[in-house]
Amino acid sequence: MREPVELTAADAPAIAAFTRVACPYDLLTTSSVVRSVFIDPDPQLVLAVYDGGLDAVGAGVVRGTRSWVKLLAVHPMSRRSGVGTMLLERIESFCRDKGAATIEIGTSAPYYVVPGVDVRLMEAIALLKTRGYQRCGEAFNLGVSLRNLPEPAMPVRHANADDLEAIRPWVAEHFPNWIDELQRGVALGHCVVHEDLGFACYDVNRESWFGPIATRPDSGRHGIGSATLLGALHAMHALGHERADIAWATAEEFYGKAVGARVDRVFWWYRKRL
Repeated sequence: MREPVELTAADAPAIAAFTRVACPYDLLTTSSVVRSVFIDPDPQLVLAVYDGGLDAVGAGVVRGTRSWVKLLAVHPMSRRSGVGTMLLERIESFCRDKGAATIEIGTSAPYYVVPGVDVRLMEAIALLKTRGYQRCGEAFNLGVSLRNLPEPAMPVRHANADDLEAIRPWVAEHFPNWIDELQRGVALGHCVVHEDLGFACYDVNRESWFGPIATRPDSGRHGIGSATLLGALHAMHALGHERADIAWATAEEFYGKAVGARVDRVFWWYRKRL
């Protein structure tokens, strides 16, 4: 088995192409690989194993005393050969050396590829159990068709730098974990706002994925969330998306009522002490 080599953002197209073979539920674009993996400012390691072609890819990141496996994918022809275990061991060692006390799968926001391990990936689940990882939570995505959606009942627009400055204070107070994704959404032109009372982002970490979304808690007005949601989904449709994943959803009743969204994917979280 060949030794892993470290990858850079220049390898994003190769990783994206590899997901079409190795990741049946996560067919990433080059842009999605760059946004979710390579622009992460925290210490990280991205590795690949080549044996004729690309056999496996893994990525890990360290944030303080916690670390995450953000991506681990093995070519179908190379599974059960030990290559996945080798990459996982290398990522664990890197994270330990950088001062991490734990390593997790899922919850690596604000830069993440998936919100956990898709429950259908039984080989990955078996590998994690063998390596001593324990389940510690779950998340799910909702799916929604972008065809024939109603128009927003309130005026919405794409946010600019002034809008960001207006909404940043209440987002920082009430939803601090979303500040990074909000800022990137505005910078990308992928954030819809209603006045300074609510926002909805899309295509931040991954193309065709929606979120985050929030309404100022003291707004006293109903319908802001539905308006920004619909504005963002219409913008996604205009970009050519036919459906959207509402990532890491926690308000399924709201999304179901507003746009007919339904649970589409379920993910498990895992954790291990290093």
